[in-house]
Amino acid sequence: MIENEKIILAAVAQGDEDRYKKIFDYYYPKVKVFLMQFVSNSDDAMDIAQNIFIKIWLQRSCLSEIRSFGAFLYTMTRNAAIDYGRVHKISIPLTDVVEKSDDEYETENEFYAKEIEVQVAHLIKQMPDRRRKVFILSRFEGKSNSEIAQIMGISKKTVENHMNLVLKELRKITKVIAIFF
Repeated sequence: MIENEKIILAAVAQGDEDRYKKIFDYYYPKVKVFLMQFVSNSDDAMDIAQNIFIKIWLQRSCLSEIRSFGAFLYTMTRNAAIDYGRVHKISIPLTDVVEKSDDEYETENEFYAKEIEVQVAHLIKQMPDRRRKVFILSRFEGKSNSEIAQIMGISKKTVENHMNLVLKELRKITKVIAIFF
């Protein structure tokens, strides 16, 4: 987050191009990195990111009313990625997100937690059956690796390998979402 972001956003809302450039310079690379997770072509990611910032400039009069610019920008970027996926007929794992405007979230933490929850649910759905069962037994039922190995009839090392793969994917999710906060 940029220091004095609320003041900067209020100035941008009044048409301050220098302050807009500060917002652009800070957030554009983050938006582009996020988009590159879902859009394979870097030129497309750059175009989408630029279009997002054009929309922000065109809708600048509303910026001073936004409680969390990070949440607002994340929502715009997520929606742009979903639109890109629809047009190019590719699956972007963001479509399960419950649509909510950024003012409906009490805090950035609530927004962040909800996004992670949705992305984890999506990740769980995509897991192979055995990995999903290991994860559910571990994280939702509180079973130890030894108990899981015994229940599933597999080695403790196999359980550990499945959990390592899941945790690696979970770190990616939080890293991508954390870009905006």
